[in-house]
Amino acid sequence: MGVRAHWPNRNRATRDSDRRLMLTRLSRWVILWIDTPMWTQNLGIARTLIAVTGLATLAFNSMDTLIRPGAGIDVVPNCAGPARISAWCVVDPVDNSWMQILCILILALAASGWRPRLTAIPMWWVLFSNQASFTTVDGGDQVAAVLALLLIPVSLTDSRRFHWRHLSAAGLVGSGIYAGILARVTLVVIKVQVSFIYINACLSKLSVAEWLDGTSIYCWLRDPLFGPVGPLRQATDAMMLDPVLVASVTWGTLMLEFLLGISLFLPQRTKYVLLPLGVAFHLGIAVTMGLWTFAFAMWGALLLSLWPQGRLLYAMIMTARRIVEAFPRSASGLHDLSRPAGPPN
Repeated sequence: MGVRAHWPNRNRATRDSDRRLMLTRLSRWVILWIDTPMWTQNLGIARTLIAVTGLATLAFNSMDTLIRPGAGIDVVPNCAGPARISAWCVVDPVDNSWMQILCILILALAASGWRPRLTAIPMWWVLFSNQASFTTVDGGDQVAAVLALLLIPVSLTDSRRFHWRHLSAAGLVGSGIYAGILARVTLVVIKVQVSFIYINACLSKLSVAEWLDGTSIYCWLRDPLFGPVGPLRQATDAMMLDPVLVASVTWGTLMLEFLLGISLFLPQRTKYVLLPLGVAFHLGIAVTMGLWTFAFAMWGALLLSLWPQGRLLYAMIMTARRIVEAFPRSASGLHDLSRPAGPPN
């Protein structure tokens, strides 16, 4: 009886110990999460890529191409609903060339990285105006507008003069703990949004017979409207004669989109692998189908989703330096091997 009387106390002590251990681990995780750099070089690169999406649309297209009547669209530009605040609805549609120049300057300034907290809202306004009022837009313009909106809290709490600089630990403390928490929560929302884009793209393809039987890439690359032209068309036509290659690229696309869609739950080491694969994937789409603005927007989205805390430019510079430093040694070794052996003793 005496031993049994102590069992409830032991169970209660064990539960209290487990709670303290859980709270300790949770507090350590929160502290580590808060101390992780948020306003990083990669965040700046992503902002630049998103700004370049709209910048390229405005710089390489005339307004008559972007704002024109279409199927079921008789009144242009579109100024219904939220589009009333669009840049193209506050000027005369007949004389909007000066607004085009102004929007190009705004996006160029945002892409340069100067004062993110000052350029965040103007950048979103231009990108929103493009996707809301233009008749000819693609998915890149829509993704850029959404990401620019979600980046506003992050940019407004960014105290850097240029977003290319990686904020130091002292700068993080100076920015304030509440600003850091707001920026990090916003980044989580961005990651969820990017993951949804990819998982939705993957799952929607599963209802199409050509994606399931492995021939969809063949159909897209042979399409006269979306497929490549010129010598590239000849090269892709030759590659599409290999059924194994066609099926591998088709099903590989589904697998990559699925992995990017669940990247929220994958370890960082796996994300390092997915990032170059995703960049190459959208580069292939841009080269073969000409969707360069879509590529810029998705490159920015991938960087925000998979590696927002890093320093991509620094990593590229250090990798190039190691290659350059290793090349002379390997070249000198080959040179030594090519020399004739000396006379025997």
